[in-house]
Amino acid sequence: MKLRVDLVPYARAVLMLFRFPAVILAPLLMQVAQILIFRLLSFSSVGGPVAGATTGIMGLIVQLLNCFALSVSLIVADHAWRSGRAPFDQSWDEARRKAPDILLASLGFGFILWVASQAGGLLGSFGALALPAVALFFFIYTLPAAAIGGIPGGAALQISLERARRAVPATIFVTVVSVLAYFVLPILASVLILPLLLVTSFEASSAVSSLVTGFVLAIAAGYVALVLAKVYNDVSYGRSY
Repeated sequence: MKLRVDLVPYARAVLMLFRFPAVILAPLLMQVAQILIFRLLSFSSVGGPVAGATTGIMGLIVQLLNCFALSVSLIVADHAWRSGRAPFDQSWDEARRKAPDILLASLGFGFILWVASQAGGLLGSFGALALPAVALFFFIYTLPAAAIGGIPGGAALQISLERARRAVPATIFVTVVSVLAYFVLPILASVLILPLLLVTSFEASSAVSSLVTGFVLAIAAGYVALVLAKVYNDVSYGRSY
């Protein structure tokens, strides 16, 4: 088990966001698509059980789209770390070739987090947070395994479990950083744009808030992809670049 946590990639990843903006492109496109999807649903006149079923299906589709977008960013990030280049078109084509494994891994990953969340909710507020966090720790390498490790989708969960057990401190750290990136950055963004929202109409403020939040989440996804790609390769193969 590797006990050392290398903090250098976390600092380098911030600079690489500016050097390789392609790493946020797929998550940004998916955030825009997600905004459009939910706005279309909000204008839908269908109600009752049909609406609930439609919302559930669209939620699953959005989850898969976000996981696929993150996988594209992981491939971009892997190229950036290895070769100092981040070709989006090449990474997109690679993700398309691996799409069946990526989507299968995404389904398994999402299902495990959902089960952990449901089981944790039965244990109270602490369990509702603790069990999903534990599940995320063990399966955080699922998408990297499928996207950049070339692991079949059904085996990506097992590979993630093995990698997490092999490098507990590094996995704890990248898990915490990933959660903070996805939750803290949008909060900071909402605080920064609050004065603008207060002086605009409801419709305009809603649109601005959605777009800014989507952009910030895309940046968070790009940063997570950069650090996750590096940590996954380090715990899998050792430091090679």
